[in-house]
Amino acid sequence: MTEPPAAHLLLHDMHLAAGATFAAYCGWSLPHDYGDAIAEYRAFRSSAAAVDHSFQSRLIVTGGESQALLVRVFGETIDELQEAEAIRTVALDNDGTVRDFAVVARTGAASFLIIGEPGQRQETARRLRDAILADWDVRVDDRTETTCLVGIVGPEAAMVVSNHLSDGLPDRVPGMHCVAFEALGFRSLAIRISDTGDDGFALMLAPGVARHAFESVRAAGVSLAGHAAQTVARVEACIPAFSPDLEVGLNPAEADLAGLVSGASGPVRRMLSAMRIGGDVAPATGVPITLGPTAIGEVRSSVRSPLLASTIALCVVEARQSLPGTVLDVAGSPTTVVTKPFYRRRN
Repeated sequence: MTEPPAAHLLLHDMHLAAGATFAAYCGWSLPHDYGDAIAEYRAFRSSAAAVDHSFQSRLIVTGGESQALLVRVFGETIDELQEAEAIRTVALDNDGTVRDFAVVARTGAASFLIIGEPGQRQETARRLRDAILADWDVRVDDRTETTCLVGIVGPEAAMVVSNHLSDGLPDRVPGMHCVAFEALGFRSLAIRISDTGDDGFALMLAPGVARHAFESVRAAGVSLAGHAAQTVARVEACIPAFSPDLEVGLNPAEADLAGLVSGASGPVRRMLSAMRIGGDVAPATGVPITLGPTAIGEVRSSVRSPLLASTIALCVVEARQSLPGTVLDVAGSPTTVVTKPFYRRRN
């Protein structure tokens, strides 16, 4: 069966003009890099970079029962979410398996934004709509294809946002909080969060405003960064992506996300673990991990880390072999389970 063509981001032409090469990911054609993925990665760690996160799903839930609906789909932790706060959370199926790994931001008294994994967009939207009771006042709108999500990420992210986008914004948005603001006459939303282990802002903007934001920061010397650099930084921070890390069917405890749910999070038969792999080449997703002649897991996300000068990965292995210090094998290369994360933000 022929795969449908990958969808283009709304600002595809801008990325193309900036020198991007593209690669398919979860049904989207994304900028893989702009000519130097390592330099783009180093911008994440040394200063700041701008990324287009518009492939991530953006679902708006509004109405008097909006919070009750989100509790039904994402669990009791949503009950604790106050206005202007944001949390990372998971949606589970009836078997307790993670089906989406999302950021939920309470943007008003009865309004929420869900930023979810791209491949789970339709499923999460369906689960939300199916969970609405007949007499509830609640609405679910998908804004993924009509808005952009601009990321400004890195230790200097706050300075970039203050100097080139909105001077008062950083002080108004502490970590894991959100705030509405006006940009070029359009109502916009900022969330202080990132997937790299450093500071960051996710800005939900109208397409024209997003284009202006990218042009403004680029004119100030801020690098654009593609999906390749973002993936390296994400794996260093040990932040999973649904594809490829969670799609194997893990419960929150096995995914090391038990802190995001209330109550029991399932039995632990295997673990999503951090590993250093010998050799210079990152193995492909699905390569077996062995202990002697026995396969006891597989590689999921794997990258070559410039910061650590080593190959690192998030891997699923049997729980009894997931203790830090355990030595395993990946395609003939010695592989060691290590403590998460590989990279921790500097103060």
